[in-house]
Amino acid sequence: MNEEDIISLFYAKSHLETYKVLFPLAQKGNKFATYFIGNMLISPIDQTVEVDILSGLSYLKLSAKAGYTPALEFLGNLYAYNEKVENNLVAAHTFFYLSAIIENKIDIGYHLIIEDEFSISVADINKSKEIAEYCVEVGLEDCELFK
Repeated sequence: MNEEDIISLFYAKSHLETYKVLFPLAQKGNKFATYFIGNMLISPIDQTVEVDILSGLSYLKLSAKAGYTPALEFLGNLYAYNEKVENNLVAAHTFFYLSAIIENKIDIGYHLIIEDEFSISVADINKSKEIAEYCVEVGLEDCELFK
């Protein structure tokens, strides 16, 4: 099942029905399925799937580790803005910056919004960039950010 098929399924069926179809794919490592499973576990639109923040984060991190940039951006938003997840602006910035590196859009990424909106320190920005660049260097599979 490709990304378009999964997106269509996500919006066409109840989340419980979608979850049942996507779960086996997520277990096999499909980065699109793991993203949408994580999404549904954190913020189910139709409330047919029980919220499970820790499992949702795990699935999102699996998708992000596979290089799926929407998962990186979702994680960035969670760590910056969501009351269900402990705020961590360095982690949020790092997820956004990593997404910008992968998309080759460093000059326009969401990390810049985090820098401006929260006025995080230059030291924290540099730490975040170092972590993201190291993740790219060693490969996302071996990145500490996803453990």
